[in-house]
Amino acid sequence: MKKPTGLILYQGPSLLDGAPIVVIATGLGASTNSKTGYMIQTHILRADLLPMDAIHTGEDSSICGECPHRGDGTGKGRTCYVTVYQAQTQIYKAFLRGSYPAYDPAIHDRYLSGRAIRFGSYGDPAAAPIGVWRALKTLASITTGYSHQWRTISPEWAELVMASADQPADVEESRKLGYRSFRVGDKKLSGEVLCPASKEAGRKLQCADCGACSGANGRRGSIYIPLHGGTAVMANKARLIARVSA
Repeated sequence: MKKPTGLILYQGPSLLDGAPIVVIATGLGASTNSKTGYMIQTHILRADLLPMDAIHTGEDSSICGECPHRGDGTGKGRTCYVTVYQAQTQIYKAFLRGSYPAYDPAIHDRYLSGRAIRFGSYGDPAAAPIGVWRALKTLASITTGYSHQWRTISPEWAELVMASADQPADVEESRKLGYRSFRVGDKKLSGEVLCPASKEAGRKLQCADCGACSGANGRRGSIYIPLHGGTAVMANKARLIARVSA
């Protein structure tokens, strides 16, 4: 059987607002991402809208919740590093064409077993049922994941994802809820560890070999990375600096 280019892991209502979403895994073969390495990526998309249309209408809240990096709901002021008009748009179009089969453990686990898997390469994992991610974690060698919904979702999510901390105060607040955090900022706080995959750390490890962002997981310390990103992020750098330094 030919290896699929992607798998539909979940299709149904968003746990954030009930709108139709789909979770698609890609990268079942090799990966060319220099930071993450050989890692399966998962994309959480509206099932009924092109990704850019979801952003420009504010309907991306179904997959991103209240993430401040979404911008103002029209696409302005966006500081998300994901270039949605590229990969996610092509993935969505392939989904519409029927290119991806629905995940069947009996058929597809061999493509996932022993692989490093990122939960929510685009979109917040909390938009989909926690069971989707738990099932993947039992197969994976390493998982990474981040959520901006840590204040409102069940604490059980702490075993799977890092709390996305936007301000220094979020680090301590999320810790009290049982989370380790991942924070983008202008300086490292006490108790934080510089991301080993960052340029500043000399890119000592790729995400596929690190596993530091796998949730509570018995590790100590939270992860910090200096400000980084592509064109959209840099265009709003002043806004982002003001937010992460508050």
